[in-house]
Amino acid sequence: MAIFGRTVAGAIVALSVTSAANAQSTVTLYGIADTAVQYISNVGGHALFQEGNTHAPDIFGIKGVEDLGGGLRAVFDLQNEFLLNNGQALVPGTLFNRKSYVGLQSDSYGTLTLGHQPSFMYDVLSAYQTPFVLGNILSLHEGNLDEVANFYQFNNAVKYVSPTIGGFSSGAEFAFGNVAGNFSESRDYSFFVQYKGGPLSLAATYANENNRFLELSSFIGLPSLFGTPLPQAEGVVANKLVDWGLGASYQFKDVLLHATFTQSRITLTTGQGNANTVDGGANWTFRPDDIIAIGGWVENLDGGNWKTLSLSNTYLLSKRTNVYQQVTYQHASGTDSVASLTGAGVASGRNVTSVVVGIQHYF
Repeated sequence: MAIFGRTVAGAIVALSVTSAANAQSTVTLYGIADTAVQYISNVGGHALFQEGNTHAPDIFGIKGVEDLGGGLRAVFDLQNEFLLNNGQALVPGTLFNRKSYVGLQSDSYGTLTLGHQPSFMYDVLSAYQTPFVLGNILSLHEGNLDEVANFYQFNNAVKYVSPTIGGFSSGAEFAFGNVAGNFSESRDYSFFVQYKGGPLSLAATYANENNRFLELSSFIGLPSLFGTPLPQAEGVVANKLVDWGLGASYQFKDVLLHATFTQSRITLTTGQGNANTVDGGANWTFRPDDIIAIGGWVENLDGGNWKTLSLSNTYLLSKRTNVYQQVTYQHASGTDSVASLTGAGVASGRNVTSVVVGIQHYF
């Protein structure tokens, strides 16, 4: 019995060692460092020269994965956005403003994550829109109401993304308001369905958000938004924001075509209405290390209309470093509307032009 006992004990120890060796774990530090010299023709009636990121946000993150065996993995991702030109966090007092989650990922059953996470309007639909495909923060849609940029995230969120089957994938997300006695306060949810097959990609997204903070209301070129005066430096809280959108792209040999339609239904205490935006463009990789892109969008919101056109060139110095040049033009029309580029400010008139030269590095 003693010999048998020692044999069993040895086998258990050996199995434990083998299991530990097979359970591979990795932790990765990653990020983007981006900055540019910018000229904006009209901000409050004056020309503006400034330095700041334009092509992509400055971010750093830590992500990890542990192989649990049988096609199952534990995953986490912590991501912060900062300002390269002064070293400050984009959101003071917040360490991981863009995302912070932990969860499980299965080859057969999909991915389930819990934490602070963006909606599928950003996760999925942004990949079809001009500001993201061209890499141009100044060309974000008016007020970023359709969440093409990851400026708003769901707290206390549970998110599920299915595995891809026959080119199709889908997902659902629910965020708890964590308010005793009022389940609907600050409650958010979001869905998507997407198809990717060869050169064609299609997507539909939806997000429903209560007590939504409209953080970019100060960059909307209107004197008021459905009865609420603008600008407001601290932003505006909407009783409800409902976003939905459709996206499509097609990859030819050297040209990527992309287009979206989005609608944002905003409900304030003073009134409600829609922001409707049509967006489209093309990226041409005319050399392996050089990409020319053109894109634009038209948005209607509360009597205002904005037409924005962007042209950019990105030259790849390496797989991780590029230099870029961008020109963006916006014309506003409609009752009392003026031009306004996100990250620059509200113009004094109907037109604004920006010229940008910058550098970006991935790590």
